[in-house]
Amino acid sequence: MNQKNSFKIIVNRPYVLLFAIMLIAFLLRVIKLSDIPASLSHDEVAIGYNAWSILKTGSDEYGVKFPLLFRSFDDYKLPGYVYLTAFSEFIFGLTPFAVRFPSAMFGTLSVGVLYFFVKALLLKTHKNDAFKIALLCAAVLALSPWHINFSRAAFESNVSAFFILLSTTFLLKARTNSRYYFRSSISGVLALYTYYSSRVILPIVYMVYIFLYFHDVRRSFRNVIFACILGIILLLPLIPQMLSSGMSRVNQVSIFEDKSLTNPYSEAIVKNGNSIFARSVYNRRVAYAQQFTDNYLKNFAPDFYFTNGTGPMGLLYFWEIPFFLLGIYSVAKLKSKSKWIIFAFYLSVPIVGGLTVQQPNALRTLPNVFITSLFTGIGLYYFGDRVKRKKIVLTLAAFIVALFFIRFLVMYFDYQKINQADKWGDGHSQLASYLRVNQKYYDKIYITGERWRPYTYLLFYTNYDPKLYQNEKGSRYGFGRYKFGRAIWDEPGGIDLSTDDLTQYADRKTLFILSKNDLNNQNELINIQKRPYRLKVIESINGKYNSEIFYVVKIQ
Repeated sequence: MNQKNSFKIIVNRPYVLLFAIMLIAFLLRVIKLSDIPASLSHDEVAIGYNAWSILKTGSDEYGVKFPLLFRSFDDYKLPGYVYLTAFSEFIFGLTPFAVRFPSAMFGTLSVGVLYFFVKALLLKTHKNDAFKIALLCAAVLALSPWHINFSRAAFESNVSAFFILLSTTFLLKARTNSRYYFRSSISGVLALYTYYSSRVILPIVYMVYIFLYFHDVRRSFRNVIFACILGIILLLPLIPQMLSSGMSRVNQVSIFEDKSLTNPYSEAIVKNGNSIFARSVYNRRVAYAQQFTDNYLKNFAPDFYFTNGTGPMGLLYFWEIPFFLLGIYSVAKLKSKSKWIIFAFYLSVPIVGGLTVQQPNALRTLPNVFITSLFTGIGLYYFGDRVKRKKIVLTLAAFIVALFFIRFLVMYFDYQKINQADKWGDGHSQLASYLRVNQKYYDKIYITGERWRPYTYLLFYTNYDPKLYQNEKGSRYGFGRYKFGRAIWDEPGGIDLSTDDLTQYADRKTLFILSKNDLNNQNELINIQKRPYRLKVIESINGKYNSEIFYVVKIQ
């Protein structure tokens, strides 16, 4: 059998190509997963330790039995990713790999689901070529900087995005088989149990689907109703908590809690005599509307997409620009109602960003990576279908794509791992290694609160017994022999190792772990007060990529 015939057999068996694409996607998401990013973030270790606590004791770090919301840092995380991590830790143990593996796995599976999503969308309009377009879209997603970045860390949004896409895919397939409504309902519920943004996206997609395919829905009305009832029943345990404690995280990031938006308006109303005219002109609702619009549009900004959305690179490759635009045009020209599902999905995702601070935000708008990959994939198909001198042009295009992909690999696996190490809590695992050896020599160990949430890092990296932690009534301010300084975003109440007089906490068996700022401030405080004691630096603790992150200090 010659090579040409072998190639034809592979092309005529799209699942072979899909498997190859998914294998590449999997490798890009799991190779050196424990080491890149450089360290677990404070959210990742919180997820990891709470999952470990569930696995070992059936309770979270606060002793709550099998919770549906995890209090964690008072941000009340949804349970989906935590319980997935508990299963992962059952297999791999309490390791960084175990914490990140669910995200990497569901990121890989998303590539496969996108294939079926595109096929379901285009099967009627592109009967013979739907699988080719679907494979192109899956390949674009497999190599996507946006998706790879968020599949290589424990991001709940990544798993939720998978279930959002899966639910929408089943919804499209339900036009020909109404039993898929049940699968769509279950997938949607799983998305809602995993990340908050699905509460905005899914209802819009469902409503647009009902409007577009009302006759199909009416024909399968019984199954639709039963699927809705099933979804509501499955959500019942979560709904009360989402409306109470679950609003805590929403309020933390909501524009409606940002007083900097409305305080100037309130002051202007007072200055203008609190008149009806002043209240109309300086209405806080206008401020909210303006901020929402600004935030919403930022998430479509070209620079965000193509130059800086993932740090030193865009969310999409620079070479995608013409194909992305061609894909949008091609979808808009489709003679199928399905195109409105695509646009409804695409335009609904940034609503979440519009309602929250810190925009644009690649994490909160992550589900749109599927639609941008779809646009680029369709654009590539139409370009390849119409271009003349195919071999020369497509070879050149493949060369350009390869160059950008290699650059991304170098930037992500070399440049970013070093330059973003500090943002990922680099040094905490090394600190834990030091303390495991040396803690026996001290009765009390005070650790800086400047760098993230030190208590949760110590719990995770020292493999602290969850049952013991619960019995001790440990907290972010201390457990066992450890005492933790107040984190920069904490309310007043904990020790501030940067400005407090350390002598009030010290004796001969007390150790302090300080940041560079803590150490400098303490030395300055000593000089100002002309106190007789001095700080003796025993050694510095380096991270994997950053030096002198922590200083081990005793008081003389």
